[in-house]
Amino acid sequence: RLRFHLELQSPIIDAPSIGPTTARRFEKVGVLTVADLLNRDAQQLTDRLQHSRINSDTVRQWQDQSRLLCQIPELRGHDAQVLVACGLRDPESVARLSPQALFAIVGPFVATKEGQRLLRSAKSPDLAEVTDWIQWAQQSRTLKAA
Repeated sequence: RLRFHLELQSPIIDAPSIGPTTARRFEKVGVLTVADLLNRDAQQLTDRLQHSRINSDTVRQWQDQSRLLCQIPELRGHDAQVLVACGLRDPESVARLSPQALFAIVGPFVATKEGQRLLRSAKSPDLAEVTDWIQWAQQSRTLKAA
């Protein structure tokens, strides 16, 4: 049975890219769960957070990463970060690619400094792993409003 690593009711700190400090900032403006993050306007959140390193594009990336993780079973946080960084922001975009096409997008990105930073200590995805991502994306679920 496939499992999801993030739920709408998950605490904001469980979202990809959200560490303890950022989670505290979000909590101060009423964003306590992943659903709260997904249901807010990125620009309004940016304005309320008032932090020089957090802009609306960054918030949108966090929203898209979280949405992917809530929708695609078995996907991990760093996988969602890589996919969003490569411009793949919804399950349909992943599901319709061939493994070779997805690997051709992801492979060069993870070889960059930014890609390595996102992966931290995780291994770079190979053709087998991106094939799994596609198969999982084909089994994605629709998010219901929380």
